[in-house]
Amino acid sequence: MTKESENDEALIATLQEASRHAKTGDWSSCLALCRDILDQAPHIFFANYLAGIASIQLGLQDDAIAFLCASIEQYESDHNKLSMLCDLLFESDRAEEALPYLERLVVIAPGPDVLNRLGAIHADAGRIGEAIIRFRQSLEAQPEDNIASAGLYPLLRVTCEWGDELDQLSQNIDQLNEAALKRGDTAPEPPFDNVHRVDVPQVNYRVARSWSTHLQESVADALALQDVSRAVTAHRKIRIGYLSGDLHDHAIGHLMRGVFRTHDRETFEIRAYSHAPDIPSSYREDIRRACDAFINIREISDTSTADLIKADEIDILVDLMGYTRKNRLGICAMRPAPVQVTYLGFPGTTGSDFFDYTIVDAIVAPPETSKYFGETLVYLPNAYQSNDNTQKIPQADANLYRNILNNFEFIFCSFNNPIKIDQKFFEIWMKLLKSIPNSCLWILQNNSRAVKNLTQFAAKSGVAAERLVFAEMLPRAEHLARMACADLGLDTHFYNGHTTTSDALWAGLPVVAMQGRHFASRVSASLLTAAGVPELVTQSPDQYAERALHLATHPDELSEIRSKIERNRGNCALFDTVSITRDLESAYAEMWRRFGRGEAASTIKVASLD
Repeated sequence: MTKESENDEALIATLQEASRHAKTGDWSSCLALCRDILDQAPHIFFANYLAGIASIQLGLQDDAIAFLCASIEQYESDHNKLSMLCDLLFESDRAEEALPYLERLVVIAPGPDVLNRLGAIHADAGRIGEAIIRFRQSLEAQPEDNIASAGLYPLLRVTCEWGDELDQLSQNIDQLNEAALKRGDTAPEPPFDNVHRVDVPQVNYRVARSWSTHLQESVADALALQDVSRAVTAHRKIRIGYLSGDLHDHAIGHLMRGVFRTHDRETFEIRAYSHAPDIPSSYREDIRRACDAFINIREISDTSTADLIKADEIDILVDLMGYTRKNRLGICAMRPAPVQVTYLGFPGTTGSDFFDYTIVDAIVAPPETSKYFGETLVYLPNAYQSNDNTQKIPQADANLYRNILNNFEFIFCSFNNPIKIDQKFFEIWMKLLKSIPNSCLWILQNNSRAVKNLTQFAAKSGVAAERLVFAEMLPRAEHLARMACADLGLDTHFYNGHTTTSDALWAGLPVVAMQGRHFASRVSASLLTAAGVPELVTQSPDQYAERALHLATHPDELSEIRSKIERNRGNCALFDTVSITRDLESAYAEMWRRFGRGEAASTIKVASLD
């Protein structure tokens, strides 16, 4: 017998012994033997597979992924192995790495679940066309009770593919949500997508509530090991912890930079827990310098971050994301701070029990809607939205946009993400263009499919393609200067411009808005009122259309409103960074006072400083 043969026999015997340990559940011994085998012969597929199973059982997720990847053959046909690896990659927030394995699964088992996962990966990576294809394939394979409807709908909205398919998908999602909620399950539609689609506060609450309940259940074991109660600590200052992945060159960074700079450091100690992308920007650096501590938690798990926040003795934890993309609400679900607040990022309720308060104003959350919030409402006296009044005031650059300014006498604009545009309001915009000779609509270019669809819709409405002027994404300063060149902003309906509207007002641009029925559709009304121009707020689509047409045809009145916005910019409530910071601090102080006295959370109405 050759030495190689003897070695092969020894490896086979060791592998058989490892298999016996697996059958008896002795996973540590199984993994140790597999490692011995792989040290000598790293490409034995079954040894890698068995080591992967053992690693899963031992909670070694990264090792399990590595072993299972090594166990995959070129033309792998083991459905269970591929599915197991894809599950691990999704759980580890490495979904993009699952793509080749899902593509292989589609070949051997092209079911809706695999197609939906492929669609989700492509959508998350911005490959909209591929995502749409996969979700449509999934619906063709299983038209009924398929969560692909919830994945496909927002993609057709962001590409402005309106019509019967979109309407049917919305009906499907309603049915899927309702069925899941009746079973006590999580709604298949994410809360962030729901507030874009549905303007009914009760529905928004029920969907969000199902997601928060799932979150709480997922951290129940970790929570059981913690003592969530804590007495008022001895440190003199109230410790505020801000949690966000958007403390950089992002809308939340733009809005919050002034608050961080303005906080009263004699009374409050400010810490930021940031999981933002590691991309340098002046916003991130300014916020970092304004904090007592700026902790990067991007590579730290939710559980470890919760432990860190608790060890830091944070008194009030303020989440700035809610159910927006890439949130870390799992941290908040573990209750690391005695008082927890959600603010600014998500326009609505999280529906949760792990937030004590949410910060609003009387326009975005009228008192009668409080029953549709899981959190207790904290009312600021003016707009709930913070702003940074130290940012540079933009100046219209006629030379930069000479082609637009020379070619058109009146410029309407809407720089909102196209997912916010609905067919009814776009029809209103087209009628405005037809009513105002030599006018154009300046609109954000987010994706090529939306450009094509909007252009085609305009043509069907009798509007020439050149009257839609598509604007590329620009750095913030250039974007604000561009806004200053337009004549009239047109707000969106179901989900208003939020930062977009306050940016327009900072640029001196009047914006016509319609006050809707839920938080997301009432933000512009709040901002315009706080900016001192409530006359730009309308109550119906007809009023909206009439107001926009009136202003476009009465230049003196429009000019006066523009001058009013510019005069108010330095003293209106919307851009009074000091006052809104003091209002927030008053709210925090009252929350902490109530906690110290053992009082339950109850409505807080912050008094105006005026």
